[in-house]
Amino acid sequence: MKTLAIVNSARTKEQGSMMLELLISMVILVIGLGGLMILLVSVMYTNKKSSRDTTSTMVAEHILEQISSQPANAVANLTLTDCAGTVWNISTLGAIKGGGSGVNGGNGAALTSAGIVDWTQNYGAVPAGYAAQYVACGNGGRQDAYDVRWNVITMSSYTRMVMISARPKASANVGGLQFVMPVNLRTIGGM
Repeated sequence: MKTLAIVNSARTKEQGSMMLELLISMVILVIGLGGLMILLVSVMYTNKKSSRDTTSTMVAEHILEQISSQPANAVANLTLTDCAGTVWNISTLGAIKGGGSGVNGGNGAALTSAGIVDWTQNYGAVPAGYAAQYVACGNGGRQDAYDVRWNVITMSSYTRMVMISARPKASANVGGLQFVMPVNLRTIGGM
């Protein structure tokens, strides 16, 4: 009889411990899933930012290739149609460094002393033909606008240097979260 009493008293001491263990494991699970949720949101934001960076690069390369396909001494403007149907005039006329319309450069958008496009210059202040608010097509009919600016420096009658930069149009505060660095490309071409 005594052994039965000891077994019954041991069982009464363990009653409710399974419920307590379950409660503790549920709290740990909720904390872990909360951390994973924060990680998932961060990954989704980074993925969208990477997509916009890639498209900025592709838009800048597209315009740069159009300019580079022309002889260095060409003076005719090119035309380029974006996804929204807007026809952009692309000026390819260069000027000697410091002799054109672009500060620290040739003709086009102002450059910093480091030789990249100066984004502190207002879009309206960039000479006509050296900037575009290019609309790129995306998946599912989505369209994103990109601010693209360039400068052309004549190095000789047969060579020129083109600096081009692009960023999403509303990038001063994309999503209210962070500044998006513009893409900067540079090439020397000639014929």
